[in-house]
Amino acid sequence: MARRQRSPRYVTTLMMALIGVLLIAAFMAEDAAAKGDVTWADLPKGLMLRYLLAMAIGGALSGWLLAGMFGRGGLGGFILGFIGSVLATLVAGLFGSAAGLLPDLLRDGWSSSDLVPIFYGLAVLPLAFAGQPLLLAGWMVIMLFTHLWARRVRTG
Repeated sequence: MARRQRSPRYVTTLMMALIGVLLIAAFMAEDAAAKGDVTWADLPKGLMLRYLLAMAIGGALSGWLLAGMFGRGGLGGFILGFIGSVLATLVAGLFGSAAGLLPDLLRDGWSSSDLVPIFYGLAVLPLAFAGQPLLLAGWMVIMLFTHLWARRVRTG
């Protein structure tokens, strides 16, 4: 039986879901470390799990939508892939923030002030890089891997 061929859309969906989870986890860890006296028992595990799942969904959706920017050949393809990486990361934050707030929106109803935390999602993932050059380098390596994997799948 032949193995099913992966598509660039599959690759970017999977990898952006992973990126969303890793960056929000790094952001949460940095936040917890900044508080200093917080223990594991003090953390709201349900809320953390909800946002980890929401960022996975947001990342997957952004990867699915922007898959065409990944895996193209040549220098132009790498530039397009880099732009796609930045856009996909920002869009993952936006969609992830909206998905994370969805239970609250369904429970309390919609108001225009709900747009503030949703649009803050655009900045949440890049803020995870603040003061963490190794995290930024790791993101770049994972995004390069995503681009190269999509290219391999795209070229057969």
